[in-house]
Amino acid sequence: EVVSYLLKNADGVLVTTPALMERYKAWNPNIVVVPPALDERLLVVRSPLQSVSPFGQRPKVIGYMGTRTHDHDLEMVLPALKMTAQRHPAEVVFEIIGAVRQPGTLQRLKELPVRFIGPSPEEAEYPLFMLWFTSHVRWDVAICPLRCSDFNYCKSDIKHLDYSAVGAVGLYSKVVPYEASVRHMDTGWLAENEIDAWAEGLEHLLTEAALRERLAQNASRSLYRERVLFHRADDWLRAITTLLN
Repeated sequence: EVVSYLLKNADGVLVTTPALMERYKAWNPNIVVVPPALDERLLVVRSPLQSVSPFGQRPKVIGYMGTRTHDHDLEMVLPALKMTAQRHPAEVVFEIIGAVRQPGTLQRLKELPVRFIGPSPEEAEYPLFMLWFTSHVRWDVAICPLRCSDFNYCKSDIKHLDYSAVGAVGLYSKVVPYEASVRHMDTGWLAENEIDAWAEGLEHLLTEAALRERLAQNASRSLYRERVLFHRADDWLRAITTLLN
């Protein structure tokens, strides 16, 4: 009711995706899309991880980050994660930031070699969180499973930007919003929402170092060339001018 009231009574509405615009224009026709961009002042520039450290081979890290609303998304690919862990015992570690809140999901994740990490409470707000995230997180592969639903259809591709900011190669569900912005085998890997497709994507990205590093580097370059505020701040000025006119 609060959101409905604000939509109806606002002089203008800014949203992040065309799907949200279609969803909300019935409440307010004066609506424009401003795709998300990262504030480069909050990012610690990272390069992709190398396969071998000065101390020898190290475990590959598969990460996932999100608000605590993604139990069902993670459950969808959990069998693929288990297959990956079984294929590469002692070679793979999973790290999760937020993402889950159901005890059953947490229990099933604990069957994997998993670490739950996160910032201090003082760093939970977005600006400090992004500084913490880009300075502390070191992932080889970052995943974004997304079930097909009306709710997920309206989401933006923000995780693609976040994962690119930490120098990780992203493995994404081949659904809106990622199939529109992630270039498969160029700036990331797109997988159908099937166990075998996710297991195949993980296997390629974990075992093919040159592929993993190339995709991660391409994604990082694309982020800093196209999706940071240095290049996108004018989008806000144009959008607000459009609403005012």
